[in-house]
Amino acid sequence: MTRTVEERLQALEDRLDIIELEAAYARTFDEHDGDGWSALFTPDGTYQSRPVGDAPPVTFVQGTDALRAFCTQAPFDGIHFLHLPQLTFDGDTAQARVHLEFHGSYGQDAGAPRLALHGFYDVAYRRVDGRWLIAHRVTSAFSREQSTVLGYPKGSGLPA
Repeated sequence: MTRTVEERLQALEDRLDIIELEAAYARTFDEHDGDGWSALFTPDGTYQSRPVGDAPPVTFVQGTDALRAFCTQAPFDGIHFLHLPQLTFDGDTAQARVHLEFHGSYGQDAGAPRLALHGFYDVAYRRVDGRWLIAHRVTSAFSREQSTVLGYPKGSGLPA
């Protein structure tokens, strides 16, 4: 099937819009911008961790208000490193897998835990009023490492 120039242009614009959506996802979450982050989801949008076996997901958040609170009240600071999404489109819906690294900390004091997570997101998108939004996002971690901040000690440690 041959697509028109307009169809090809729309396909490129859709792909770029979702790439921009993913960039905004990482930035707004890392900045604890709950309003901005929750606005990237459909009103009934869901963020969840992938269940392990028969256990329920550790994290399951649905709806604008819950998403806003989850982001704003996150007990850690961190930074997302996202790879480009591998996208498939079907009209006004799309799906992607987005590989990620996340590095976070639970405070700056000695003894505060640090986290390094490697994994991927599986994401379902929906175009609503001409704008691509996240309908459902599932985090799958395949590596999670925790370490402890010891703090930088003052002085030499040698006897006076």
